Amino acid sequence: MTRQKKNKSWIAQKTIRRWHRWVGYGSITLVFILSITGLILNRTEKLGLTQITVKNSLITSLYGMAPSEDPIFFKTGDHWLGWLEGRLYLNGNLIDQNLDRPVGAAFADGLILVASKDSLTLFQQDGSLVEHLDSTSLPGSITAIGPSENGLTQIDTTDGYYISPDDYMSWTPVPSGLTHNSKTQKAPEQITEKIMLDFQGQGISLSRLILDIHSGHILGSWGPYLMDLAAISLIFLGLTGLMKHRRRDRDRQKKP
Repeated sequence: MTRQKKNKSWIAQKTIRRWHRWVGYGSITLVFILSITGLILNRTEKLGLTQITVKNSLITSLYGMAPSEDPIFFKTGDHWLGWLEGRLYLNGNLIDQNLDRPVGAAFADGLILVASKDSLTLFQQDGSLVEHLDSTSLPGSITAIGPSENGLTQIDTTDGYYISPDDYMSWTPVPSGLTHNSKTQKAPEQITEKIMLDFQGQGISLSRLILDIHSGHILGSWGPYLMDLAAISLIFLGLTGLMKHRRRDRDRQKKP
């Protein structure tokens, strides 16, 4: 073999070794994940993975189960009223859906009043719906709700200030706005957790989570391509390793 051919062969071997090394370094994490998750998935039933649920906020956000905003709360009498993305909760229990964001809430005559910009909804203390008043039954867009000076529930609107002396069948204007209107408050931790659990459902089964990690779907639409790349890198490492081994055997045979 001429010196030029030997140099080309040496350069080719060096290039293969370099690529083999860097592909190995770059793919070791993905290969490790594929191997571990594959072993676990083969024992899904024995490990009872389908019976275990994951409720971590980071995991649920990856699955699009996390809310886009924090819940808001109002204290009405002895009750906590919570709202999260259209869902209304009373003491952590779901009582209504598709409700516009409340501007306030009040407790009067044994009823819970929830005021949104264009609606006023009345509930019993057990969460049962009594009545829903839309914009056609209101004197204007509500900006605040609370007790008036004479003890009746008052709503402040864009068109003035009103009370209802006849169970919200009609509205009477008053001269001044509320001084103690309903404001959002921080609810007890157990109430907040109960609402978040209801919103996010029962979580993700551990078997599905591991399967999605194994396939790459946990990372979104491009995740499977990343895992495909890891599989391709394994094939590449196997081929280059075989080439190195065959070259080493050939060189050993040439030695006297």
